[in-house]
Amino acid sequence: MSSGWNLNASGLEELHRQGVLIPFYGVDLGPGEATRAIDVSTSETWRQFRSTHVNQLYAAATEGRLHDPSQETFDTWPTERERDLWPSVHRGYLYSPFQLLTLNRIRSIVDLLRPVARPDGTTKWEFDPADAPGDEVKEAAATWRSLAVTVSAIDTRVMPEIMQVFIGDTEAWRRTKLAQSPQELLEWLGLSEEVLREQSRSLRAGASFEDDLGEFYDVVRRANPSRWSSLRGSIRTSLDSRVVAQVLDLFADELPASSRTVSGSAGAGISMQPLSSRELSLDAVLTHFHLSPHPTLVVALEGGTEMAVVPRVMRLLGVPDDPNWIRLVDFGGVDANLALLARYAAEPVLGADVGGLVRLDRPVTRFLVLTDAEGKYTTEADRDAQRERLLTVITEALPEDLRPDLFMPDAGFVEIMTWGDKPFEFAHFTDEELADALLATSTRTHPDGRAKLVQAINLQRTRDPSPDIEDAWRGSGVSKIELADALWPLLEAQIERAVEAGEPGPPVMRAVVRAYELAFMNYGADMALRRRGAP
Repeated sequence: MSSGWNLNASGLEELHRQGVLIPFYGVDLGPGEATRAIDVSTSETWRQFRSTHVNQLYAAATEGRLHDPSQETFDTWPTERERDLWPSVHRGYLYSPFQLLTLNRIRSIVDLLRPVARPDGTTKWEFDPADAPGDEVKEAAATWRSLAVTVSAIDTRVMPEIMQVFIGDTEAWRRTKLAQSPQELLEWLGLSEEVLREQSRSLRAGASFEDDLGEFYDVVRRANPSRWSSLRGSIRTSLDSRVVAQVLDLFADELPASSRTVSGSAGAGISMQPLSSRELSLDAVLTHFHLSPHPTLVVALEGGTEMAVVPRVMRLLGVPDDPNWIRLVDFGGVDANLALLARYAAEPVLGADVGGLVRLDRPVTRFLVLTDAEGKYTTEADRDAQRERLLTVITEALPEDLRPDLFMPDAGFVEIMTWGDKPFEFAHFTDEELADALLATSTRTHPDGRAKLVQAINLQRTRDPSPDIEDAWRGSGVSKIELADALWPLLEAQIERAVEAGEPGPPVMRAVVRAYELAFMNYGADMALRRRGAP
């Protein structure tokens, strides 16, 4: 309530007295009336639910102690305790959860309740005579109660589809649906499909007006319904209205096709669409909100050394180390086949076809390979050939007329960079720096001394067609990652000097800068592929 108090039993009693929120059921203690007894022996609800309130409700129905408060003159709610089990007083009341929709619509009325101090020190909530609800409000409340009756009668048939939860078992649900045809139930309710559809549209319109989610409704409705319970305020109440609207629509959809009408949601704005509507794929929706889990760039690194160093260089240069933006992957060496990784990471997902263009449902994920200039990446021609192969694999599921954009050299869709013509360690450090880092990191002494180690490293650099720092001192016991850790201060100093001087810097710095450029290509833009001739 506007006063900051919760709506308690006293407030509910006053709303009942005024005829604006009448309980669904009244359960009496004491002897019942045989003429009012109801046979509930076939009820699946009583079989499946064993809560106190359900048991007491059905026991009261069987024994003729159940009342419909809407058909009776209001009587002050009893307060004298008679037992521990609910109801603990002479009569207890039960509300349908769907009556919460009524509460949402009479918030302005509830806010008019005022506290009155009782002699016993408790607080009673009442309306000032001038604020008492008028006939118009009571008539509207009666309509809302009728809607709650309708939804309570049909929700068991369809609610598991909406909330994705079964209470009991699927066989009980199947028996419930088969026990009565939707046409028979509709006739029993005294309604028509047109009325159901109109009520559904009205609920969605009200939800659209109240909802503070905006376009984010398209995200929330796709979440697991169990998470909706964490929502509060107008967002929650509007979602409750949408759930009820969905109950009505799904029940109407069960009617024979010959009698069904169109729900009228096709082409409607997001806020007026049903919970189940999916005009766009989840990828397209997440892309629209910049929430896609697909990175804008996947960087394939040759091994552990690069995986240890590149993230540090990114942080040093202020490039966000966020795997949902730039994802680093160790591909395990120059001999590895990158085809499956490239296709998994970067294959475009097609969306709407708008003639000369086909929109993409997820952001373009570019693919950058950082590797030593060895094996199939040795020469520029080798790398160009590998780039073509990767592009072919990535785009093989696309129609041929949509592929050319991705093959253009300046598209940056797939790029391959090396550290120059030498492996990572030799491309970034001198022979002396490598020797000193090995000696400082190893727990062993080089058998021939520092000079010989420097010479061995130089021979690897100048004479070996496939230089490897580990071959310069096989007995060092130092892994490449440990060596990278030891050399990091030197590399960090190189990069800082390059930044200060405004120079390109060492190869790894240039590679990270290029990765940053690729990640920002078309970032946040809606992407599409043009129809053109095959590559």
